[in-house]
Amino acid sequence: MDISQYHITFVLTFAGVALLALRRATSVATNADFALAGRSLPATGVAWIIIGTLVGGVATIGTVQTAYTHGISAGIFTFGSGISCLLLGCFFARALREEGVVTVSEYLGRRFGQPFRRYSSAISAFGMFIHVVGQFLAAIAIIQAVFACGDVVSVVLVTALIGIFVVSGGIAGAGLIGQIKCFMLYLVMLASAGVALQKGGGWSGIVDKLPPEANLLSFADYGHATAAVDTVSMLVGVLSTQIYLQAIFAARDVRAARNGAFLSAVAIPPLGALGIVVGLYLRTEYPDLGGSGAQALPFFLAISFPPIVAAFFNAGILLIVLGTGAGLVLGVTTNIYNDFLSGSSLMRRVVQPVRLLRGCALSVLLLASMLVFSGLDSTILSWSYLSMGLRGSAVFVGLCAIVFFKRFTDSRTLLVLLYLLPALYLWLKL
Repeated sequence: MDISQYHITFVLTFAGVALLALRRATSVATNADFALAGRSLPATGVAWIIIGTLVGGVATIGTVQTAYTHGISAGIFTFGSGISCLLLGCFFARALREEGVVTVSEYLGRRFGQPFRRYSSAISAFGMFIHVVGQFLAAIAIIQAVFACGDVVSVVLVTALIGIFVVSGGIAGAGLIGQIKCFMLYLVMLASAGVALQKGGGWSGIVDKLPPEANLLSFADYGHATAAVDTVSMLVGVLSTQIYLQAIFAARDVRAARNGAFLSAVAIPPLGALGIVVGLYLRTEYPDLGGSGAQALPFFLAISFPPIVAAFFNAGILLIVLGTGAGLVLGVTTNIYNDFLSGSSLMRRVVQPVRLLRGCALSVLLLASMLVFSGLDSTILSWSYLSMGLRGSAVFVGLCAIVFFKRFTDSRTLLVLLYLLPALYLWLKL
């Protein structure tokens, strides 16, 4: 297949989605529209945003990569995400939606004071910022697999494409992209897992061919302690992340918020199982892929499908990854604007709020693109778990205290603990 056909497939895919996002931008006139879509989202809209920003390169490229290298431990991210969304709908959605806030740190600040609001916002924003790097790595793997681009060109392309998505439609654009992504995710992963099972002789055939010394069907190789820390990181991280909770804040009512979380809880875990099937199949048939394994899924698509189908699937996965990156950048931007910049009357007079939001988003994106060069050979999921744990350490305990134990929220001991938790997590993780 001539490389120009790949280019055509990619250009057509991204042109169509970018036009949809830009059309959405015409209805974004205020910072409230950009950040919360006017608090008008139905349950499906809430779910599209959560799925679209939570499930990306980690649930596709990252899961296949980790399944290839460490086996079933690759499912921690997606199964942990599903449980977290279930807990979000059961216990947290009502309290968060009824409060009428824009950021979760604003919610915490009403109980623990403005200094802690800014502290938790900064830690949470940094955690999301780290997760953006993981999406960059996944997108770079796709671009390099298809176009054989160098690192610099790949980073520039990823930065430009994420920038188009994030500055155009804000949270509404993220929901629109999330809707497209959800269908693409299931199409690509169902087709890939189906081919892997057919070629591998079913699940039992794949399992029988796995090298027994690799311990791919247990957590022994990955590390039980590491798996436990990563699982907890996922559970608390999802429940503490601005962009996922932002979908709850943007719901039109409590019922829409809860049902959106429940829809996400059902839709996300199967994607991890499908990715594990593909990764384990590749380990049995192609044990010497080399590198960090980030190109395992693009490699599988290239050898398993007709060229035009493989090109379309690769373009779809790239869209999935970029949409997640855009949503995370939006979450960081919302934290920075609402918790640090919106109180400046001088800033509001000089720059229109929606322009300031877009400018912040581009600045965050450029910083992330520079950080990517420090970890081009790292594992995608490792960035995601670090990110989730850092976010959770800054938000989760305080959030639980407000929702379940309000009588303890005036405790100075609790406040000191909340300040110390991020440092404690980093000490345990690093």
